[in-house]
Formats: sequence, structure tokens, C-alpha cells
Amino acid sequence: MRKNIYILCLSLTIASSSFAQNGIEKVLQSIETNNPSLQASQQLNKAQKLEARTGIFLPNPTVELNQLWADKSVGGNSYEFAAVQSFDFPTVYSHKNKLARMKSELSDFQYASSRQEILLTAQQVCQEIIYLRQQKQLLDRRSRNAERLSELYQQRLANGDANQLEFNKIQLEKINTNNARRLNAAALKAQLEKLQTLNGGIAIDFTDSIFPVTVSLPEYPQLETEYLAADPTLKSLQSESLSAQRTVKVNRALTLPKFDVGYRRNGGSETQMNGFRVGLSIPLWENKNTVKQAKLQAEYTLTNTLANQQNVKATLKELYLQAQALENSRNEYAQALSHQRNEELLTKALEAGQISMIDYFVEISILYDSMQNYLDVEKEYQNTVAQLLKYKL
Repeated sequence: MRKNIYILCLSLTIASSSFAQNGIEKVLQSIETNNPSLQASQQLNKAQKLEARTGIFLPNPTVELNQLWADKSVGGNSYEFAAVQSFDFPTVYSHKNKLARMKSELSDFQYASSRQEILLTAQQVCQEIIYLRQQKQLLDRRSRNAERLSELYQQRLANGDANQLEFNKIQLEKINTNNARRLNAAALKAQLEKLQTLNGGIAIDFTDSIFPVTVSLPEYPQLETEYLAADPTLKSLQSESLSAQRTVKVNRALTLPKFDVGYRRNGGSETQMNGFRVGLSIPLWENKNTVKQAKLQAEYTLTNTLANQQNVKATLKELYLQAQALENSRNEYAQALSHQRNEELLTKALEAGQISMIDYFVEISILYDSMQNYLDVEKEYQNTVAQLLKYKL
């Protein structure tokens, strides 16, 4: 009946609130906890934050003790003791602390970017599994129909009411359908294993066979604004650019004089003297070209950030237009399929002699191909929307 196909179409696109649990969200939560790449990224993030805080403190103080021996006729033994602390120009430490905070933020953004890509991959794997399960339902229906036809025409062939060519055509349909089912089963198994791998090798229960309700996309200007503001990859590039600009200030401050301050004591058999030590390092050669190099690096990071931002905008616009086109196609397929004759009606017409075998296979092939195209469009639409909304992961 036509009503059956209409219900099938709706089941492939719409899930009611009481029926469609978003198992994808539970899968993503599990993968965020168990994924080994994310665990490694977390450790790397901690290490990078510690590295950012390295080198921002005063250098170690130095302590010296010199012992001199001499004949008593010239005054006897003497010694010299000194404790010295060196430090950069004071503004260096202010700039280094600010740079350390920026590098910590950069590390957080890099981790967030890695996390987002892994979760997006997991979400797309879930969508592929749902698609393959829906495809399996379609192939199972097609296989049952082919088996029914095979039994019918085997009987007709025995009674002399059908010819061998018609029977052979049905047998080819059975072989093609069974082959498609085997490929579907293999692909489904591979995707389930991939999902388990993403979950750190831990078995994960994901039984959904219906796509969750897709949220309506906002208007493009709003989507672009939200995406650019939340995308961790862009934030990472922006943070890298700010860090490079702060590095210029650090290197410029390092070209200022360095100081040594300390305590000194000389002693011998007859006299002892106490005093202090003050030293000044004259910046002539050590930091040559460091400021120039940092400026060039800052210019590169700024240009790279702007270039990536433009690329993201272009990709985002392309995906948005693609999503709109896929949504229109999906709706058109759903409406058209709801008015098509299903397998049962076609089979009854064939049995009654109202249509020939050739007409039957033309009609049934168009129907099955259209339903398969509908599944393909639905999957592509879900995949495209996932990419557009990945900034929310």
C-alpha cells in the first residue's frame, strides 16, 4: 500500500520525542572520556602549560668561595666569598608572565580543536551506522520481494505460464540484492568497529536506526558569526598571533641591560672586609636580530590568521548552500515517494497479468533506486549539518 511507503519515508527522517533518543550524545560523552587520542591531548595540554611557565622566574643565584694560601711572611692565607643574584630588566618579567598566560590559552584552544575533530568524526560514524541500518531495512525488503517473486515464477515455470528469461531475470535480482546485503553488513560491521576504536577499544552500545531530529539552521549571517566566535581552531590561530606580538615585546625588553647584585666578603689572617657587588651587562651582541625575527613571526601569524578566517568563511558558505539544496531534495523525495506504488501493489498487478515482467522491473527499480537516493540525500544532509554545527560540540 502507498501508506506503507509514506510511513517508511517518515521513519527515515522524523523521530518523535518519545521514540528518538539521541544515542549519539551518549556515544560522544563516552568517547570524550575513553578516546586515547583525547587522553594524550589532555596530557600534552598540561605539559604545554607547564612549559609556558618555564623560564619566567629569576635565574638561580650563584655562590662563590675562593681560598688562597700564602706564606705567613706576606700575610698568610686569605679567602673570598660572594653570593650574587642576576636578573633581567624588570619589564621582562611582566611581559614573560603575560606571554605565559597567552601560551596556556593557546594550549587550551589546541586541545579544544583536537577534541572537536574527534567528536565530529565519532558523530559522523554514528550517522553512517544509522544510514547503513536504514539501508539494510530497504535491502531486506527488496530481498523478501525477490524471494517471493522467485517462488511465484518457479511455480509458473513448472506450469508453463512463464518463460526461462523471466525466471532468470528474477534470479539476477536475487543475486544482486544478496550481494548488496553482504556489502552492507560488512560496511556496518566496519563502522561499529571504528566506533569502538574511537571509544578506546571499549565496547559501546549504539542501537539507533533513526536520525535524531535535525535542528533548523539559523540564517547564514548569524551562523557565520557564531561559528567564527566559537571555532577553537580560529581561536588557536588568534591566540598564536597575540602570543607572537607579545614575544616581540619580550625580546625587545631582553635587549635592555641585565643586572647582578650580591654580597662579598674578603678575609685573611689579619684583616676582614665586607661589601656588596653590583654588575651591569651591556647588551651589544647576544640578542642581535631577535626583535626583527619576532616581528616577522608576528606578521606571519597575523596574516595566516586572516587567511584561515577567509577560508573558513568560504567553506562555511559552501556547506550552508549545500545543506539547503540537500534539505530541498530530501523533502521532494519524501513527498514523491509517499505517492508511489509499493512492492505489494506491483506484485499483485504482475500476478494478475495487468503488467508485464519488464514493466514490473522498470517500476520496481525506479522505486528502489529512488528510496536508495533518498537515504543517500538524508545521510549527506545530516553530515553537512554536523559540519556546520561542529562548533557546538
